[in-house]
Amino acid sequence: MPKTRHKTLVVLFLAGTVVGCAAVPEDPKAQTVTQALAAGTPASGEQVEPGFDRRSELIFQYLLADIAARRGDSQAAAEAMLRAAEISQDPDVVVRAYGLSMQAGHHAPALEMARLLVQLMPDSDRPRVLELQALMALGRPDEFFNTLVEYNNEPGSKPGRNLRRASEILGRSADPSAWLSVMERLAEHYADEPEVHLAHAWLAYKASRPDLAEGALNRALSLHPGWQQVALMKLGQLKKADDRAALSAFTTKFLVEFPDSNDLRLAWARLLTEWGELESALEQFNELAHRLPGNNDAIYASGVLSLEIGDIQNAARWLGRYLELDPDHDQSRLYLAQIAVQEERYDDALAWLRAVTESELYFDAQLRIGAALAAAGRVEEAVDHLVGIVPDSVAEQVRIYLAHEQILRGTRGLDAALSLLDAALADIPDNAELLYARGLVSAQLKFIEKHELDMRRLIELEPDNAHAYNALGYTLADQTDRLDEALTLIEQAIELLPGDPFILDSLGWVHYRLGHTDLAREFLQKAIDIRMDAEIAAHLGEVLWMDGHQDQAREVWQRGRQSDPANPVLQETLRKFDL
Repeated sequence: MPKTRHKTLVVLFLAGTVVGCAAVPEDPKAQTVTQALAAGTPASGEQVEPGFDRRSELIFQYLLADIAARRGDSQAAAEAMLRAAEISQDPDVVVRAYGLSMQAGHHAPALEMARLLVQLMPDSDRPRVLELQALMALGRPDEFFNTLVEYNNEPGSKPGRNLRRASEILGRSADPSAWLSVMERLAEHYADEPEVHLAHAWLAYKASRPDLAEGALNRALSLHPGWQQVALMKLGQLKKADDRAALSAFTTKFLVEFPDSNDLRLAWARLLTEWGELESALEQFNELAHRLPGNNDAIYASGVLSLEIGDIQNAARWLGRYLELDPDHDQSRLYLAQIAVQEERYDDALAWLRAVTESELYFDAQLRIGAALAAAGRVEEAVDHLVGIVPDSVAEQVRIYLAHEQILRGTRGLDAALSLLDAALADIPDNAELLYARGLVSAQLKFIEKHELDMRRLIELEPDNAHAYNALGYTLADQTDRLDEALTLIEQAIELLPGDPFILDSLGWVHYRLGHTDLAREFLQKAIDIRMDAEIAAHLGEVLWMDGHQDQAREVWQRGRQSDPANPVLQETLRKFDL
């Protein structure tokens, strides 16, 4: 039928008109045509064409199907669209009839539609895929196998791709394991085709048969050594099984044998980062960046990880290179400014920060400008800069107050910081961040009553705030004799946030103050194993020293000095022991 597609468009237009709204078309001619078709007679001015009644039936069935589908009557929609497809022989209508039939659970008619599409669209792969889906839904393994083999034998067919598609179709079945026998037959039939073994492995994983998958992947690699897709599948499955030892052994060996496996190297580097193995991850990202000089992901990751482990020279080199590749990347500017501050190149830091224009990072850059000016000794400029920032929200105003407080604490002392926080809380009462900050400053000034009032209020506002319980508990343990009360508070904190190194530090310290030196050492060691922190080192060193392990204490304190030589708690501890 040479006008089939034109008629389909008319049908689609009419369907949208009738179902979408009750309004009459504004075009009088369109209205006349609609009425004439519905009545089964030609519109004024049109020639009567043979088969006009058939066209009317097509329109009627299509509209009926469309209305039924919109109303959720999948059975009626499927039946009407099947009749429309039989009349029109139009591929678009046949595809819709297939979809509605599958949705209604009418898998046999859907199979008929798929096979009709094979005839109507002989140069397309889509009908064959639909046919296989219908055969899977009908539970016909032999037909599935034979159809796929027949398809693969057609001129121009790509068996490897077809086998992967077939595996994906079977993997979507309710019980993938029921179809493993079909994939095993296909694996035997195409024994020398690597793709079939990859497809077999994928279905075996879906069917929870890693033993079969392992054998299939090994067969695929024997036929296609160094095939990254196989390696990536194996990496993904070993990750899912949380078998780190096997994963590491396999990936390391594969990358040694096939060093150009860049996709695998990238996936492995990301996984190492996720595990917290930053130096190993950095090694892989560096290798990838050298092999692919234009790979932005590898270059950026090398810069960020170098910064994370403290290698600021390489961090600056990689991030500078990344910025050359992506000049609009303001996050790199923030990192480069951070490095410049660490190296006391304050003018460079300010230049990087003032170049930040991205809206999501601009406010953060402004706060950092204040910090950089203060670090450079330009305190008045820093304060003026912060005061001049116009916040867009209460949250931003809080961040400005906290940045200002940090500058005052470091330059004008704790009393000035406390005065600012008093003013801030008068401006924004009961703000949790400001209460916490003022509580910490009060504790350092040994204003225990003020500290306790702020922390009790914070706990009242946020009963699950582990840091509030911890701060109050630590202060009571460190500066009062209310040790049992302190222990209760810290134990509440650790219940809310298990494994937090700072809460473990507090727990160790209160046990030390209670005379429980073994428990103190245990908790403090756990804390420092999680995070090397100068204050934790100060506490652990003191416990070790008092327990007669002076050499170990000196070693811990030395590590603390390396991480933060100016830490006041560590300095006070060293003075206590004349060191």
